[in-house]
Amino acid sequence: MQKTFDLYNDCAKANKDPYNKKFFPNAPFNVNDEFHVAEVTPVIHYTMGGIKINPESQCCGKNGPIPGLYCAGEAMGEVHGKNRLGGNSLLDCVVFGRVAARTACKHLFNQIS
Repeated sequence: MQKTFDLYNDCAKANKDPYNKKFFPNAPFNVNDEFHVAEVTPVIHYTMGGIKINPESQCCGKNGPIPGLYCAGEAMGEVHGKNRLGGNSLLDCVVFGRVAARTACKHLFNQIS
């Protein structure tokens, strides 16, 4: 264990390691320091669901679109179905962000209800 700590601290001092790590914010480490361990297990990445929207990014209630209320990003639901892959949040944020902005502008200029 001491050998591993010494190697890591040498890499930190040189600001270079064999794995191209660029930052060593907490170095140097001392093998006799206090460390906390946590068990990492698989969990739900994201819970499917969210706020129901229509194709114009208007939030929908029981009686249809709610005037003046829009949603984009990971708060909205029904875009990915039962599958949520890493990187899909770009679709949520960028595409529906633009759709929501366009629809909100139309609403502000009284072009839609």
